[in-house]
Amino acid sequence: MLKSMSAAISGIEIDPQQGGMSLADFGWRYRVVIIFPDDSHIDAARQANQLLAQAEGLRERDIIVLEVGRNDVKALFGPEYDLNCYAIRSDLDVTDGFFAMILVGKDGAVKFRTDEVIPATVLFELIDQMPMAQTKRSN
Repeated sequence: MLKSMSAAISGIEIDPQQGGMSLADFGWRYRVVIIFPDDSHIDAARQANQLLAQAEGLRERDIIVLEVGRNDVKALFGPEYDLNCYAIRSDLDVTDGFFAMILVGKDGAVKFRTDEVIPATVLFELIDQMPMAQTKRSN
């Protein structure tokens, strides 16, 4: 309700039926790391470089990396999808102009959220401790 009201007040109409897929469409197939750039884009670029330097680790863990800007969504790692940047920001409660990185698990739940740049190894360790990742490794 609040998200809908704030979208109406700010003049942004969020319609999940418009703008293609939602994050829910990745469920049980991919983990999604979403980078939200700050105004200077410095932290977002640093975070993207940290993650993309570990491409094999991303692939092993079924991770897609997206950057959600003010008006668009870019796939930094993984296939390109038609996603609605306004709906993603609203769903994840992220304010424009501030850096954030969020990990959405295969079950669609937010597993990790930070406003600081972190090494890819920290994210990988978190994922590797999740029950689904442990099950995959034991098979």
